[in-house]
Amino acid sequence: MKGEATKKFEELTKKLDRMKRRVNDLMTEIQHRCAENVEIEKIEAMVAEMDRIYSLTEDLQWSYEELLNEDNLATNVHEWNAFHYAVVDTRATFHIYKEKIMKSSKTETAERKAAFEEGKEPCNLRIPKWQLTPFDGDIMQFGAFWDQFQASVHSRTDLNDIEKFICLRSNLKGPALDVISGFSITATNYPEAVKTLRERFDRADLIIQHHIIQLAEIKKMTEPSPTGLRKLYDKLMLHFRALRAMGKDPINGQLTTAEIFLALTQKAMPSELNKKWEEFVESNTSTPANLESFLEFVRKQIDIEEKVTFTKGTKFTSVEKCPTTLHENRSEGRPGTYTTAALQIHTQERTRCLLCQKFHDISACTQFLGSDVDERWRIAKRLGLCHSCLKKGHRKIECRVSRRTATGETTIHDLLNRKDAGDKKIDENPEENITKVCLKMNVDKKDGSSSYSNGSLQIARAMICAENGMKRTVNCILDSGAQRSFVKREVVEGLGLNGPKEHITISGFNQRNEHRKLMRVELRLKGVDNDNSCVINALCVPHLCGKAPPNPMMEEHEHLKGLKLADQFPRGEVEIDLLIGIDHYYDIVLNEIKRVDTSKPTAVKTIFGWVICGKNIPQHRTHLLHCKVNEECKCECNIIKKFWELEALGTELRNEFENEVRFDGERYVVKLPWKSPEVQVPNNYEQAERRLQQLEKRLSNNSERAKEYDEVIKNYMDRGWIEETDEKEGIPGKTWYLPHHAVYRDDKTTTRCRIVFDASAKYQGTSLNDFLEPGPPLQNQILDILIRFRRFKIGVQADISKMFLQIRLDPEDKDVSRFLWRNMKEGKRPRIFRFNRVTFGLNCAPFLAMAVLHHHAELNQAEYGKAAENVKRNMYVDDIVLSCEEEEDAIRRIKELRKLMEIGGFDLTK
Repeated sequence: MKGEATKKFEELTKKLDRMKRRVNDLMTEIQHRCAENVEIEKIEAMVAEMDRIYSLTEDLQWSYEELLNEDNLATNVHEWNAFHYAVVDTRATFHIYKEKIMKSSKTETAERKAAFEEGKEPCNLRIPKWQLTPFDGDIMQFGAFWDQFQASVHSRTDLNDIEKFICLRSNLKGPALDVISGFSITATNYPEAVKTLRERFDRADLIIQHHIIQLAEIKKMTEPSPTGLRKLYDKLMLHFRALRAMGKDPINGQLTTAEIFLALTQKAMPSELNKKWEEFVESNTSTPANLESFLEFVRKQIDIEEKVTFTKGTKFTSVEKCPTTLHENRSEGRPGTYTTAALQIHTQERTRCLLCQKFHDISACTQFLGSDVDERWRIAKRLGLCHSCLKKGHRKIECRVSRRTATGETTIHDLLNRKDAGDKKIDENPEENITKVCLKMNVDKKDGSSSYSNGSLQIARAMICAENGMKRTVNCILDSGAQRSFVKREVVEGLGLNGPKEHITISGFNQRNEHRKLMRVELRLKGVDNDNSCVINALCVPHLCGKAPPNPMMEEHEHLKGLKLADQFPRGEVEIDLLIGIDHYYDIVLNEIKRVDTSKPTAVKTIFGWVICGKNIPQHRTHLLHCKVNEECKCECNIIKKFWELEALGTELRNEFENEVRFDGERYVVKLPWKSPEVQVPNNYEQAERRLQQLEKRLSNNSERAKEYDEVIKNYMDRGWIEETDEKEGIPGKTWYLPHHAVYRDDKTTTRCRIVFDASAKYQGTSLNDFLEPGPPLQNQILDILIRFRRFKIGVQADISKMFLQIRLDPEDKDVSRFLWRNMKEGKRPRIFRFNRVTFGLNCAPFLAMAVLHHHAELNQAEYGKAAENVKRNMYVDDIVLSCEEEEDAIRRIKELRKLMEIGGFDLTK
């Protein structure tokens, strides 16, 4: 061992010695306290601390032994065993002492119980002399009551549990007394009564929420006075002190913004929804009761309500009546999380184009829009479409969505209107929808002054320095009215920068919102004429704004002379490359300002130099003000734009999938659809290990279920679905450990235990699913499948066994589907496994599975025509249903389907 290895060995040796000394000190103190008959609760706390440190020391010992050679290993193991036995002896000493104390307590309790039941007072009942204020069930007063009761009664060692129970009952009334009225006064029932009472009234979360709401509802003083201000101050401090006592001091930042917003958000929600939330938290103890979980819960409840409402109010015979709210919310808001169950929500929203058979309305079809009006009329007549709404199944005169003219005639669709629609076609270049408008303004000077002056924006020149050594000078505009910073795509591509993508909403004038998915890049900015620098994060956009107007001469402004300016003066028009919003505005702008009056420009100091902003004296009588006006499209064009955006999201992923999927001769191999090519996933080994310990704790209470769990892992291993790896560190930026738990189905005779791998578990504020694209829903419409299924008299039904696990995972992505297991042997280091196949817990798994099936069917369409068509049209998740007229035809179809699935590595069963 040399160099780094020697240093690591020495550090590990020192750390192990320190931990052993701490455990030895605790063992000595525990032995001493047991001999001195100290309170058992205090010794219990020390034993718990000893066990905690011993567990950490044991982990260090495993690492230490790996670095030892054979000669030193035997000696070290002998020393460790001696240390281990000392810990075991200390635990045994404590348990003997504990049993002795409990036995003594039971004897004394029996005597007191007998005396109490005979109607006699125990001769030495030592109830506290001071009088407690009885607790009546007010949750806000329980904390104060319990602290007093604990100090005066509960923590005393000279009182037994029966005496404490008598005292507790005498200090309760109303609802509080009703809570424990069912408990008879026995020593055994006292801890249970205390536990029940605290579970009912010791609700820190509700108390904190109450204080936050009370603070938010404090009314503003209309007539300030010293007395009124004092009362207001006392009221504020009352809540602040209460929060501080609960460890949520708002002054020191212990009370987070998320907790405040959680309380206010819950207050705004209906009580029925809040009840469901409380039930959800109680039944899902692993889910943190924070703002993020609450908002996700509310979103799911809304989805459920909308789905129920949709199911009740939709007539399946009319596609037009399908609501689009849910679809638009999923596509334009936050990115949806698609799972197999969730795919069903989208099936009612997707309509197939009657012309090209793709999933969009015909009014958004590029083939239809690419035709002239006469050709559109011919298509509409051939397909039997309504001339007013372009839907099938009714005539124009029967159309419910048509409008009538002043003469009472029914209008035709704009795309069929020769006068208005003309030859409307899709605009290939969105820039052509941006019209530059030039406004000329004349300024008449009569007395040498101007009634109007142009304003200078805060513009500075800076240099972007990339990690690859490339540099570029850019023009920056400082805009405190923008929440985020933006950079032109041209600059980012020129410097070879990359980063993750975000879904954001850009809001502009007239409440116009644009929903985009933009790449976020990290930029290091440096002054052009100095060495000052800072790092910012900016979103990449194709265009920022128009050119910045020219700069005037600055010689006439005395207060600006001698300043080192961040921009060029004078200069002509320049392109803006970087917009710095309020997220980094004050990283750039300093606290120094030079100003004379409001009629002259102001100088603001930044890390790049001084920027000039404010009013300028006009240099010419005529000025050109340039602005960009985005021409609004008509209704149909806006619909088309939405369809384009929705289609583009899925098309891009489908294209990537088709380019990357491959067949290795036995099975299909796929790559995970990452949101960014340069993904950096944090290594969550510690989180996975904690979750494993929690799982083992639950399974330790049921040996049968623990055995079933281990058998499932072994089955995965035997089938080649997973493999064991010895490397703790996988591919940098692509190593993730999936926490897991089991779902048991006692009603099943086979596969009673199903292991669930949680790719949505958060670590450092993110999860594996956050880095993956869920992909577009590829499921067929269930209604269409069922209608086709009922067509003939013989039905055929089958499903693909373990569909996700039949698809191989690309070796580059295996390390993000790792997990830990050690067969309930808690003393051993967990074994590291990783999936060779697609994991069900990934949000992209349904998309990958359906995409593979469609790809496989397309490749074999020529040889297995009807079977391939059935896979594409009659598959729903992993089930396939079809019907046949004759039994011979059904048998032939089954054989073809099995053969088609078999050559793709899938097993068709039922």
